[in-house]
Amino acid sequence: MEKMNYEQSIKRLEEITAVLEKGEVSLDEMVKLYAEGTKLASACTKSLTEAQAKINELSQEEAK
Repeated sequence: MEKMNYEQSIKRLEEITAVLEKGEVSLDEMVKLYAEGTKLASACTKSLTEAQAKINELSQEEAK
């Protein structure tokens, strides 16, 4: 899987969700999409955590 930024990852997660909700793909494809979605969700969580840490760091620097 290529490296995506946060916005790209969210867009792909939305696409995966739409496909899975329709239920029109094979079980094997569902499992592959679910696995991809799980990885994307983890990457998004990591990005948000890093962004929050950076915001906290900047806020603390500004408060000095």
